[in-house]
This record gives sequence, C-alpha cells and structure tokens, in this order.
Amino acid sequence: MWVLCDINAAYVSFCQLFNPQYDLEKAPLGVLSSNQGNVVARNQAIKDLGVKMGEPAFKIKEKVALSGGHLWGSNFNLFGDLSNRFHTELEFFLFDSIRYSVDEAFGRVDPNYIKDIKSYGLRIQKTLKKNLGIGCGIGISHTMTLAKLASHCAKNQRWRDKTQGVVVLDSQHKIDWALQHTNVEDIWGVGERTKAKLNELGIYTGLQLKEADITWIKGQFNVVLARTVEELRGTSAILLSDINESRKRICVSQSMGKVVTNLNELTEAVTSHCTRAAFKLRRFKSYTSSVTVFIHTNSFSGPCAQYHKTQTIKLPKPTSDTTTLLTYTLFALKQIYRDGYKYKKSGIIFDSLINEDDMQQLDLFNDVKPLSVTNKSQVLDAINARFGKSAIKIGSEGFKQHWLPKDDLAPKSYTTVLSEIPIAKA
Repeated sequence: MWVLCDINAAYVSFCQLFNPQYDLEKAPLGVLSSNQGNVVARNQAIKDLGVKMGEPAFKIKEKVALSGGHLWGSNFNLFGDLSNRFHTELEFFLFDSIRYSVDEAFGRVDPNYIKDIKSYGLRIQKTLKKNLGIGCGIGISHTMTLAKLASHCAKNQRWRDKTQGVVVLDSQHKIDWALQHTNVEDIWGVGERTKAKLNELGIYTGLQLKEADITWIKGQFNVVLARTVEELRGTSAILLSDINESRKRICVSQSMGKVVTNLNELTEAVTSHCTRAAFKLRRFKSYTSSVTVFIHTNSFSGPCAQYHKTQTIKLPKPTSDTTTLLTYTLFALKQIYRDGYKYKKSGIIFDSLINEDDMQQLDLFNDVKPLSVTNKSQVLDAINARFGKSAIKIGSEGFKQHWLPKDDLAPKSYTTVLSEIPIAKA
C-alpha cells in the first residue's frame, strides 16, 4: 500500500520547533517570503484569523501580534536541512520512497508483513515527533492518489480527534465516504481550471469524479485526469516519470530591501538572480533557450510613478552556461531600464527547458556537439559547493549588495551553523 506523509504547516513547524514559547496549535503563526513581504506559510490558527496565502505582511502584522502570534522570515538553509532530516527518518519505515516535496514523501508498506497498518502509521508519526519534534499527517491506501486523499483527511481538523492524524483507506466503503466528503478541487491533480470545468459539467465531489466515464473524461479533458480517475478506482496509473517530470520553467525573483533608482544596483540584483537560476538549471540537468527579465516599481507606494516591464530573448541554442546567459540577461535589462523610476522588484525566468536526456535537435549544416555543461561552469559549481555559496561569483553581482532584502525576522541556522546552535539555560 502507498503511504503519504505530509508535515503539518512545514515552514511554520520548523520555526516553532526552536521557539516553543509559541503554541503551534493555538497561536497564529506564519512565515514570510525571503524579502519579508508576503505570507508563504501558515498554521491553522492564523488561517482562522482570515490571513490568506500571499497576503502582504504589512496588512496583517498588527493583527497577528495583537492575537499573541508571530511572523518569521525565511531561512532556507534551516528549512532544507530539517526537510532532509524528515525524509531520511521516514525512509527507515518505507520502501520505494519518493521525496515528493520539501514537506511530503511517498513510500510503500507491505500489508503481508504489517498486519495493523493504522498502528504502523501511528508509530511513524510518533517517531517523527520524538526524533524531530515535527507533527505530520499520514495517509495510506492502494494508490498514490488515494494515499494523498487519505492524507488530506488526516489533516482535516474536524476529524482529527477520531483519526489522530493517520487515515487508512483500505476498503471501498471508506474510500467512497472520504470521496463523498471531499471537494473535487482537493483531489490530487485537479487544478483551478479543471475544477471550474468539472463544476460546469456537474462534478463537485471526489466521488462524482470517480464515477465519471473514463472515455468521456479523456474526451473532455486529457489522459492525465483519466489516470486520476483510475487511481480513485484503486488502479495504479500514475507513473514515477509523472512525479519526477522535468520542470517547465525556472524563475528567480526578489523584492529589494530598498528602493533602487540606478542601473548599477539593478544590474547587481539581476546578475545575482541569473547566477542562481543558472545553478538551478545545472542542478536539474537542464538547458534553456529562452530568457525573460522583468523589473517592477512598488505597486503599494501610492502616488509614485509606476513602471512594469518585461523583455524576452530567444537564444540561438539551449545553454546552461552562466556567463552566456548573463550576456543575454544584461542586454535585456538595458533594453527595458528607464531612468526616473523607483524599482522595488526584479527577476528572471528561464523557459523552454530541455533535459540532457531529451531528444536534441542539432544543426544539419554545422558541426554542433550535443549539449553539455561547460568546464567553467563545472569548476564554478565545485568551488561553491566546497567553500560555500558565493565563494566565487561574477563581478557584476557586486560585493556590498545594498539592494538585498532585510532578513531581521529570519530564524537562525540552528542546525547548520555551529555559532547559531540554540543555548539552553538551566
């Protein structure tokens, strides 16, 4: 049977773990984006206050404080390390493990050897709580989609007293009951557009989707949704290649810590974004043939003049080389930059990605070698991996980088930096 383990409000849990003065269940707690501008993670208590995902921090900061809550900034070194510990701990209990995301993991258990699946799930949950201090919801069923459904039920506050955060859907009666009480948009693989069209066709619940004719679903939608229907019926239809599908685009953007009015500082910011995006390309063994640069003024600045501009450049051939990509990136930036505006955000998007294993269209008339990472990029990545991020970097990134966003609300690197290990006083 498939198991899905999902951390409860992961980023919030990671921060609260080292700040036990805040009750995760009762205090409104949230985590802000890297520029501390928007809410990117929430616990149930802050949701109950009406705080929505992506809401600007300045709008809700006072409300959260008056309710006895707290907002943290982001520290992705801390989040990444705790996520890795979560996955490593979980892999002891499961086989065919898949690290699906930062806070979710699939795996399988064999009911021929584990007679009481529910007790086994509770044991996993208890072990994670004891060893990591992290609570999670666990769903177990015959397919990955049904395990995802079971996890959704496990995290439902209305049923928490009965489920204890672990739900096993091992009979048709249980599956149908869960589907009947689950909106179709909460089924794994159903997005907003698909939900809207399903609603127009009279399908509102997971059970109605399960009972729909598969041939009709293929005709009205696509084979992916048809696979979801098969999974809801208990037949494994999702391929591992679907789970690990290559990214379609890479975006790196950030609001700046101060208003930027000159091209030099904007160049530093965009260079930094390009460098990070190029590193991600190589990490995912991908290449891009399209570069998009965008710059924005502050939409919340009231009477100030507004300027929002984007420039896309199609590359002559796919690449993952940092300096090559940077040449096109800075050219695009110069095309859209205008004097006299107060810039607050910049970013870069790499589109039209291909993987190194994909079929490559080479030039018929020229001697063009298959795509590969340049030696220069390999050396750059190796040095930074050994001596730390930005040990060596492009000169146009700058050194002082006054444009960087403030991070005074970010939690410390409690688990990765020796000088920031928590101190207990007794």
